[in-house]
Amino acid sequence: MTKVNARTLDFFDRQVVSMIVEKYGIDEKSAIIRFLKSETYQMLIDAETEVYKMSPRIVFDIWEAENVTGNPKNSQYIRGE
Repeated sequence: MTKVNARTLDFFDRQVVSMIVEKYGIDEKSAIIRFLKSETYQMLIDAETEVYKMSPRIVFDIWEAENVTGNPKNSQYIRGE
């Protein structure tokens, strides 16, 4: 698996975690843990999936789909709707 560079991941970590904190009202540490443990994050760090080429808002939507349904592939951005 080819990995995405650390600078790019740092950018997504900050942006997506901020959105999680804002929308769900949880503390930053809990948001970071939830994001880093997600399947969405595994997709993000794998350069072959090219999730890192999407906007942080889309990555948040993918994470949210996973959080709600249990599967990030239920996101409209993955399904292609």
